[in-house]
Amino acid sequence: MFGRKDVNLSALEARVAALERRLAEQDRIIAQLGGDSSIPLSLQRPQSGLHPEVVALLQQGKKIAAIKRHRELTGAGLKEAKETVEASRFY
Repeated sequence: MFGRKDVNLSALEARVAALERRLAEQDRIIAQLGGDSSIPLSLQRPQSGLHPEVVALLQQGKKIAAIKRHRELTGAGLKEAKETVEASRFY
């Protein structure tokens, strides 16, 4: 493809245009599903609603610290915070 001199430029342009349309359609679908494809997943707020600090504590295996931090950030009671943290996909 790159070394050939007989490559049809218009065919390549058509292929690029088709790929761009496909990508635009995928972005539209992602937006409909509630995601934002322009933001890397590592920077998106978790859909669990947990604060990133709480998620980080859970990922470090610090469940009690995560519950405590969730309470500090949200004002939730102990039972509610424990249930929320344990129900998250990060626990």
